[in-house]
Amino acid sequence: MVLVLTLLIMLFGPARAQQQVKGQVTSLLDGVGLPGVNILIKGTTQGAVTDADGNYVITINDGKDVLIFSYIGYLAEEIVVGDQTIINVTMTEDLETLKEVVVVGYGTTDRKELTGAVGSMNNDKIMEANKVSPLQALQGQVAGVDIQAAGNKPGEPFNVRIRGASTINSSETIDNAGFNPGQNPLFVVDGIFVNDIAFLNPSDIERMDVLKDAASTSIYGSRGSNGVVIISTKRGKKGSRMNVSYESYYGVRQAYNLPDIFEGEEFVDFFIDAAVGVQHSGGNTGFGRNDVVLSDFLRPNEIDNINNSNYTDWVDLILQNGFQTKHNLNLAGGGEKTGYNFSIGYVKDEGTFPGENLDRYNLAGSVDAEVSPKFKIAFSSYASFGLRDEGSREGFRSAYRLRPTGSVYEDNGDLRFFPLESETFITNPLFEEANITRETRSLNFIGNIALTYKPIENLSITSSFSPSIDFVRYGEYRGLLSKSVSDRPDRTRAQVDNRNRLAYTWDNVINYDFNLTQEHAFKTTFVSSTFLDRSEGYSAQTRNHSTDLFLFHNIGAGSDIRTPSSELQKLTLQSFTGRIGYSFQNKYILTLTGRYDGASILAEGNKWAFFPSAALAWRIGDEPFMKNQNAFSELKLRLSYGETGNNGTGGGLEPLGSQSLLVNGFTNFGDTPIRTTGFDNLANQDLEWERTSEINFGIDFGLIKNRIYGSVDLYNRNSDGVIFQRNLPRVTGFTGVFDNIGEVRNRGIELLINSVNIDNGTFKWTTSLNFARNSNEILNLIDDVEDLRFSAREAELIHRVGEEIGSLFFYQFDGIWQADEADEALSYNQRPGQVKVKDLNDDGQITDDDRTIIGSVNPDWTGGITNTFNYKGFDFTVFINTRQGGKEYSWFHRSHGWDQDERPARFNGLDTDYWTPDNPINDWWQPGNAGPWKRALFYRDVSFVKVGYMTLGYNFPKQFTEKLKIGALRVYFTAQNPFIFTSYEGWDPETASRNSWGSAYLSRTLIGGLNVNF
Repeated sequence: MVLVLTLLIMLFGPARAQQQVKGQVTSLLDGVGLPGVNILIKGTTQGAVTDADGNYVITINDGKDVLIFSYIGYLAEEIVVGDQTIINVTMTEDLETLKEVVVVGYGTTDRKELTGAVGSMNNDKIMEANKVSPLQALQGQVAGVDIQAAGNKPGEPFNVRIRGASTINSSETIDNAGFNPGQNPLFVVDGIFVNDIAFLNPSDIERMDVLKDAASTSIYGSRGSNGVVIISTKRGKKGSRMNVSYESYYGVRQAYNLPDIFEGEEFVDFFIDAAVGVQHSGGNTGFGRNDVVLSDFLRPNEIDNINNSNYTDWVDLILQNGFQTKHNLNLAGGGEKTGYNFSIGYVKDEGTFPGENLDRYNLAGSVDAEVSPKFKIAFSSYASFGLRDEGSREGFRSAYRLRPTGSVYEDNGDLRFFPLESETFITNPLFEEANITRETRSLNFIGNIALTYKPIENLSITSSFSPSIDFVRYGEYRGLLSKSVSDRPDRTRAQVDNRNRLAYTWDNVINYDFNLTQEHAFKTTFVSSTFLDRSEGYSAQTRNHSTDLFLFHNIGAGSDIRTPSSELQKLTLQSFTGRIGYSFQNKYILTLTGRYDGASILAEGNKWAFFPSAALAWRIGDEPFMKNQNAFSELKLRLSYGETGNNGTGGGLEPLGSQSLLVNGFTNFGDTPIRTTGFDNLANQDLEWERTSEINFGIDFGLIKNRIYGSVDLYNRNSDGVIFQRNLPRVTGFTGVFDNIGEVRNRGIELLINSVNIDNGTFKWTTSLNFARNSNEILNLIDDVEDLRFSAREAELIHRVGEEIGSLFFYQFDGIWQADEADEALSYNQRPGQVKVKDLNDDGQITDDDRTIIGSVNPDWTGGITNTFNYKGFDFTVFINTRQGGKEYSWFHRSHGWDQDERPARFNGLDTDYWTPDNPINDWWQPGNAGPWKRALFYRDVSFVKVGYMTLGYNFPKQFTEKLKIGALRVYFTAQNPFIFTSYEGWDPETASRNSWGSAYLSRTLIGGLNVNF
């Protein structure tokens, strides 16, 4: 009916008096006509576009029409036509992208004056991602910043690498859980040093600035060797009205990308082939499928299930959809001399396996006040309380290992504890949720109080004190019917670990800006900084509990008391910093920085070091000879050199780690145990700073009036005196000693491009793309050693001169031995169907000399791309990130790729095509007949492309919100991590090297939410 009325009005309604308006649109900067300017009649879709000389003609309806002139890189103009027939418009260049304020450490600068390599992410992009953790939001957004999840359970940490691995201990070589914070960058939240930012609510963050090159990070000296991430939280603005905003969303987390494992009849066929393979591995090659009698291997209940086609999908039994929600209330504003901001937030995130859960509460507040014309005071505090339940480590893996022929229930309907009847090596995963508790409670507080005194114009003296306090309690209880206890009361376990940390930074900062003449401008910063970090830890464990009711809240109920432990660590750092910035004609910019650091962690005589840097920038786009060209709207060249240091924390060195410490122990004197005291480690009085020097060349550019703008950076970073625990002969009585063992180089390229592809006033399409490639190489090792071999999480690795840090070092997969190669296989003591590796030296045997570098855990390149589409009140954004070329030792394939056993197919596993006498393929071994080199197949390519998020939103028009008496209203739907594209067969290529014990599913989250401003 509405459509019919509309058509009638259009056909028979009164005709409007139309008229033509023409004119020229020029640039205020040079008076040149602007081609491609969009002219739109406000409130309609009628429009026109200027020609090559900036001329236009448009037909209007009447004199009340308003023309909107819009052009990329220029401020929009609105003009009422009235009785005008010729309207010439001069447009002003919009330099907002150049006016962006960047936080650079102990100060800020306009991006146009920036001399170093700095990547940024503002609040709009952070909120667009709708992530639980700030690092999730940053992932894939800044070139050269590689962020890798350590796991997929709620609240798990991230490994962050800026421009590659600078120290020789990498995330792939330390922790079995997959997390190594030793090479993470320095995190600075409102001037406060913190070890991690997982406790922050992304809604409270105004922007994140990533300092990447040494010239930028040298302001932080030894603390900036791995890069710096500066987080600025929201603050109120003086003279602004009070604004109240509320954000809320609800969502569902779903597991996806589940690996294919054998089901039902498929498993039975696989089992028969495995039984044949076991016989073939022993030389009985005449044994065939018809010779297999299942009852010789499987339990009676399994035989019954096979006969009745009663199979169990264990994975489906344990899967759940997790619930996710977020609520955030913010109040901000300011008076004539004050600004304030307060917020309270709550996040809940449930995993896809029962028992996994994260609850986080955040409370933030800040006040900035001008006490007098010369005195200002600023105060901020941020508190976060987190409750994280990690759930069972075993249930997830058991669901993939259990044979589908097992039984979930007893005949009476009760859950069966051992699904495979009398086999006790694996239990029913449905018991895990009620019998395993792994709970972490954390309280994080950071604060800052700063007093600023301005005795004269352009001179400010600020003294700030910034404490950081953490309390973390981990509690674990393994109940009677958990797999690790398996109905044995003496193995029940209660454990409590408590850690508290107090750190503070006291900074005294002098800033003085002055101009010698109109052309010569100076900005100076001088800093004196004191940092202290003190932490204590206590741990206690008891076993053999008579009841599960107490969990870990009454560890005294266990009769088997294990030796308690406690520790104290303290680190102090004293620093003196100076930075001088000089600008000539606002085109030639020089920044000089020097920092003098002293660290308690290092040996006497080597505690102090000086770290200088210099950076140049030439705003070549402002030169007179660039005025007559139309290609570049902005062009700046940057060149920098800087040095930073690492006091050893990245290499695993703890406070006092450079010294010999006493440790207690026991020994027997006859039949009598006596307490002993000995040295825990060997001192190295020559241990000194690990130093990193870096050269960076960058270009910042804008094209077509900044319709396309971005940057390119080339860098070369050398880390000398790398700190690492080198092995010592056992005869010394020590396993190793911390030493400066070598030199590592990282060099690479980073690219950032932002573009406005379409903007016609009604529809707008923008793209942001980043790309980074880093090449890592060990230049030398101590004592002219060529190789340092080691293993981590069962992966064989090597540090070799001329190769990358932690290169994968194993035998090279060469297919599967075929039936017509039986004689050759026998010469290597192998048989057809087994994994074949290359005999690289052709000596007729596979020895240690045939090991070779088969890949690297470091990706060849990383990147991300964001496309945003706006149409009237609607917006749609798609973000994609990728890691390409990395290789890992895959724990999925190691744990679920059919471990060879004297019993065939003890576990279920990967459903993949495999070798049999009737299927002679070269991709996977014969079940039960892997041979000695099956691990060669566990090293897998872990390249991937992930769709990080897709968001569809709608901003209600002002006319609607005014009726509701609110400022703004937005509703949206977001799909987080909805798709992945990878050849990797496990759950998640990003966490491939993590043991499946304690791992979790890759998941997507579908959420709907709203933002309201009052």
